[in-house]
Amino acid sequence: IMDKLRNKIDILDNKLLEILAERMKVVVEIGKYKKVRELPPLDKKRWNEVLRIRIEKAKALKLSEKLVREIYELIHKHSLELQK
Repeated sequence: IMDKLRNKIDILDNKLLEILAERMKVVVEIGKYKKVRELPPLDKKRWNEVLRIRIEKAKALKLSEKLVREIYELIHKHSLELQK
């Protein structure tokens, strides 16, 4: 049983990584767009809206708000670094 459960975790982790990689590709495109238009990497209003929506979704899925907030803050930090 444990092997099957661990295999499920491995499959889900691979999907998470693939989605994260796809997301980062979009972040790079956004960075290019912003550079051409001389826009700052951080859009505080958008970031606050994204975080609020993701936390609402997390709550609906019965996920820890703290966990989701920390994950998205890390993703956002890295995204800003990619855009600079």
